[in-house]
Amino acid sequence: MTEAAKGALGRRTALGAVMLILSRLGAKLIDLATLIALTRMLTPADFGLVAIAMTLVQICEAIFELPVVQILVRSEEITHPLLHTAFTLGALRGLLLGAVLVALAWPFAALYGDARLATLICFLALAPIFRGLISPAMVHFVRRMDFRPDVATEMTGKAVALIAAAAVAFVTHSYWAIATASVVSPLFMVITSYALAPLRPRLRLAQWQVFAHFLTWTSASQLFMALNWQADRLILARFVPRTALGVFSMATDLANLPDQALLKPTMRTLLPALTHKRGDRVGLTQAYLALTCCICAMIAPVVIALSTLAEPVVRLVLGERWLGVAPCLAVLAPLLLITSIYNPLASLAMAIGRPEAVLRLSLVEFAVKIPLTAFAAWRYGLEGAIVVRVVVAFVALGNALMLLRSLVGIGPFAVVGAIMRPALAGAMMAVALIAAKGWLLGLAKWQLAAGLIACGTGGVLVYGAALVALWYWADCPAGGEEKLIRMGSAVLRRALRRGEAMTA
Repeated sequence: MTEAAKGALGRRTALGAVMLILSRLGAKLIDLATLIALTRMLTPADFGLVAIAMTLVQICEAIFELPVVQILVRSEEITHPLLHTAFTLGALRGLLLGAVLVALAWPFAALYGDARLATLICFLALAPIFRGLISPAMVHFVRRMDFRPDVATEMTGKAVALIAAAAVAFVTHSYWAIATASVVSPLFMVITSYALAPLRPRLRLAQWQVFAHFLTWTSASQLFMALNWQADRLILARFVPRTALGVFSMATDLANLPDQALLKPTMRTLLPALTHKRGDRVGLTQAYLALTCCICAMIAPVVIALSTLAEPVVRLVLGERWLGVAPCLAVLAPLLLITSIYNPLASLAMAIGRPEAVLRLSLVEFAVKIPLTAFAAWRYGLEGAIVVRVVVAFVALGNALMLLRSLVGIGPFAVVGAIMRPALAGAMMAVALIAAKGWLLGLAKWQLAAGLIACGTGGVLVYGAALVALWYWADCPAGGEEKLIRMGSAVLRRALRRGEAMTA
């Protein structure tokens, strides 16, 4: 690949990541609006009930997850038989998943002693069925790193779900409002996907062999990833009241907002970018370290602000009766920083054709998390489960660093070096926010909102200034910070030019 081609690929990757992040931020703002509306009309017990049902649905969906889009992205050519096979696999997966959930609904409800769970699970089973029917032709846009159709699809689904959930909550004041949002969003995403990427799908499996190798390994890894992802909620549901489970679920969802808004959309650009470099080991290593640095640098200020300002954020967004979420959020939010260090490993493994590495990562986490969570939840309740989350995050990080060395020869010190400056800048931001947090105590609602905006903006400015200063102090090395700083400088210059044009 020529230098010009590398530069073009880097620009497309950066622009694609920015677009996905902005769109996901928009989607999460809609989710936040939905959450605020529902917390005003529903109780923590309602959220706890839906959390139990959603846990089963999400575990089953993750177990049956098929990496169809990832496989299409790394294919040499996209043909109609390949698209028909992808659609057929998605449709079969959705139907099988729906049947499994319906079969499990009543035994699961009996296990947790709540008959309402059965009908709730049957209704929520529609969501993964709809997601499996999204047009596979959308992959053409992904391969070109044109994520505008994805943006339109997601935003349409979220907006319609907000309206539907608010209407149901206003009329019924019941947990069905939360379930309605979960089902309506994927339904409208399917409709929008075929409007943007037309395809007349046929039930065909002619290109099954293209998917077979990856599905063998990913199916096994998805099983353990699903259990790792939702096991603590299932286990806690046996040992803590519904209200406490609702608090834990809300804290987990808030802690995962930066993951959904920043990390996940960035991950979607990694596979195409790393696939282009899979034949160049040096280039692949440099790209992986630069991307890891970029991800940590983007995630750090959001996670640090969410953790240090957890109590005023919860008080403003959710209200006084949800203040129990704050201490959980303060501990859970920083764990995303640890996750962001090794999250790109899955894309790397797919790019170089080593999907079995993801299975090893999931197996180790499963072997540690399940027994520790079961014991901690039984003995110490909610607090014990949160401590286990911290322990498991560090165990998973150590395992991922060993895997990374075996896959492409990247050692732990190289990874630490790549994220050192964002980590130091984040520590400076945390100190500044902790010093300023006392100023927010006792403020009324609108004063609190203004204070949080001021603290958050000030913290981000401290972080940005520290990151740039540390980068210059290190003689401006090439890598992730360079890409972010240049991108930020370009955005700032454009904003200044527009401001000058408006005032002229």
